[in-house]
Amino acid sequence: TPPPPPPPQGLLLLSALFSSAMVATNQLMMVAMPTYSTYGSQHYRGGNGTVVPCDEEAPPGECPLTQLASIITRFSLHANLYGAVVTYLLSAFVIVYVVGFVVALFRRKRTILERAADRHDADDDPLLNL
Repeated sequence: TPPPPPPPQGLLLLSALFSSAMVATNQLMMVAMPTYSTYGSQHYRGGNGTVVPCDEEAPPGECPLTQLASIITRFSLHANLYGAVVTYLLSAFVIVYVVGFVVALFRRKRTILERAADRHDADDDPLLNL
């Protein structure tokens, strides 16, 4: 027999989580690589005929924004607090991730004997066995 279908609340929660993950990924891309996320791989011809990658100094109308940049900047302009909060939270996330990575790199691994001794000590402690 086939398994029962998932409840509708689970599907709703799953779709909300996926949507939140997509928004977070888009915001992270805008913070991590702002020029590429805003203009992609577009180029324009400079004043002397050279091909120049698009950036903020490009002449108006030469480099249209990508869809990602257009949506995020439009939303962030209308919700200033949202843009500031997301930027600071993403910065905090990256800092915590890097600190955790460095700590995990240099932390000494405990041997099996040390873990077994800690478990044995915890079993002998009467306060933990209440």
